[in-house]
Amino acid sequence: MEALLIIGGIALLIVGWLWLVASTMRRSVSRMLLALLLGPLTLLLRGLGYALWPRLLMLLGLTGIISGAVWLHYQHPDRLQQLLAGRWLMETTAADDLRGTIMGQPFNPNRILWRGDDLIFEEGVEDRVRRSLTIRFGNARELLASSVERLPDDEGAWPELILQWHTGALSEPGLRRVTGDYSLSLDFARTPGNRVEGRIHLHLPSIHSTWLTGGIHLATAPEWMREREQSERLVLQARQAATRVDSTQPTAPAAISSWQELSLLAIMDEPELFTNASIRLTTWSGRMHQGTFKRLSPEKRLVLSLPQGANQVELHFHPLDVRLIEERSRR
Repeated sequence: MEALLIIGGIALLIVGWLWLVASTMRRSVSRMLLALLLGPLTLLLRGLGYALWPRLLMLLGLTGIISGAVWLHYQHPDRLQQLLAGRWLMETTAADDLRGTIMGQPFNPNRILWRGDDLIFEEGVEDRVRRSLTIRFGNARELLASSVERLPDDEGAWPELILQWHTGALSEPGLRRVTGDYSLSLDFARTPGNRVEGRIHLHLPSIHSTWLTGGIHLATAPEWMREREQSERLVLQARQAATRVDSTQPTAPAAISSWQELSLLAIMDEPELFTNASIRLTTWSGRMHQGTFKRLSPEKRLVLSLPQGANQVELHFHPLDVRLIEERSRR
């Protein structure tokens, strides 16, 4: 609706402006140039003989533009910022090869957006959604820190899926919630220009007749990704500060610190043997995290405590995301 107000307002403004210029062609050159170059300014001028109806039409157009912009700011503030910055594309755009089905109906998303911890794929026009698929990470937020690889038999906390599809012009849309028995491969990476690119492969059991596969392109990074990168920067700064402090302290020449590779199965089977050990963990996405091993969570995730300034932050890692795990040793 806000887009219609803005587009309609622009059309009325242009028509009124052209009408105003045409109505002043028989008047003085200065008045015609003023109408041609600064037509909306004539709304504030009186007694100069400008026609009333063209100016009322421009006023109506400006009202529509302002109303649409205010509504857009209230509903989608990020999209308004992109519009003011000259980026007329939507906040997120779907890749050409992104396709699938929802409950047997063809699904070709033309909008992709993050709303909090929800990744939403929508097909429709403006604010009218014909079909949508939502991946909710609310109960599995730790998975946002890395790529997601899930098979139907995997246990633990995983995102839930919300399916919505069109059932007819005179009936309510279909709605279904799926919490398990699906396979999901999802990966994101930041690219230059604050953009995010990734791929998704999602398959549900045949009873749902639902799947989605292809590339994803987002015009802006989601809030959780910016928070994660800020947290990683703080951890890196704290690590660098600790390294500088250690370098100023005298050390015995015989005491040499080194990293020794651990067996992931060993730390999973007997986590109490490694409690409070200094651990360096590398994920399959290439990120390295160094901290203190605290425990194995009830969901069988490795809990690593990392310094964050004067505080500590705990990160949870799924074993499938761990490529290498090492322990600091002294010899």
